[in-house]
Amino acid sequence: MFIPCVVESVRVHVLTGQHVVFLQASGSERIVPIWIGPDQAHSIAVRIAGLKSERPLTHDLISEMLGKLGVEVTRVVVKDLVEDGNGSGVFHGSVFLQSGERELEIDSRASDAIALAVRTDARILVSGEVFDRSSIAPEGSDEDVGELAVFKQFIDGLTDEPPAPPRTSA
Repeated sequence: MFIPCVVESVRVHVLTGQHVVFLQASGSERIVPIWIGPDQAHSIAVRIAGLKSERPLTHDLISEMLGKLGVEVTRVVVKDLVEDGNGSGVFHGSVFLQSGERELEIDSRASDAIALAVRTDARILVSGEVFDRSSIAPEGSDEDVGELAVFKQFIDGLTDEPPAPPRTSA
């Protein structure tokens, strides 16, 4: 079972500088917070804000190349949450491509898959198991957050401001 989701927002924690993308389940208030790197956060935030970069970002380039080759990104899946031994985990994703009659599944970081999805209007799906393990209810909701109270405290400290673009030397 897969849960259709949309990107609710990308935020950065003011004190720690950690970035997180929030996936919200369609027809539900529950969200899946996924900690991501600053480059992926910027890439996702720029696109959902409707902004254009001066030059193509990596995910823009990939999307453009796939389009020129006639390959469609049909969906991305957040398929697993693998414990890292330090009390947290790493989200694993897949990008599904359609090339003619052939469908390909490409292993991906969840953040890269989401960045591609927002550029190609591909569906974003989260496996039911990952959703059950990692989703939280927003503040003020009657839904029980149970063991995820620590995540809720972290999320309460996040800002809605999109991250600044990474500095690069040209």
